[in-house]
Amino acid sequence: MASTRRRQRTTSSSRSPFIRAQRPVPGHKFDFQHWLFNLILVVMGLLVVGFIISALTTRSGIEMDIAGEDLADRARLLTIPPGNIDSENLEITFTDNRIEVEVLNGCGIPGMANEFTDYLRRNGYDVVRFTNAQRYDYPRTLVVNRGKDFNRARLVAQTLGVESTALENMPDPSLQLDVTVVLGQDFATLTSYREIFPSGR
Repeated sequence: MASTRRRQRTTSSSRSPFIRAQRPVPGHKFDFQHWLFNLILVVMGLLVVGFIISALTTRSGIEMDIAGEDLADRARLLTIPPGNIDSENLEITFTDNRIEVEVLNGCGIPGMANEFTDYLRRNGYDVVRFTNAQRYDYPRTLVVNRGKDFNRARLVAQTLGVESTALENMPDPSLQLDVTVVLGQDFATLTSYREIFPSGR
């Protein structure tokens, strides 16, 4: 009888390590699912951030600081080709070929580039970009020719009410547009400003 009990005790003790080794570790499956869930959240967060950054850097009409050329230090004012232009003929000439414009805020007043962009678009111009100029101390508004046809810059200046003495001829094919408008600190004296804010600002 005693020998039988010893055999049973020996058998159970010999099985015991084997049985414990086969038991699954408590919580192991739950930890893996938790880790996988966190990984999915991180990936989704990165995708959302990337989408927001992509949306902000498109040409959606958000003013952003970019490095641009400093037009205030350029000495070549009034490099105007010879010849007089009839404003009525200009309007007819460019009806089927919209003038592409960029508007730079060089006066430092928030929102001005946006207001003048809307005004130019209402008058039929294709404003492809509006943003801040490199500096905010431009004393007067400039209209700069960027393409081959200086008459396009003249028409933009006429629409805004910018004097011919503030026209520049600085072609730059790399910009892929016709005219650059730099809003200076005299923006409130322009006839276009009075149309944008008829009752004042």
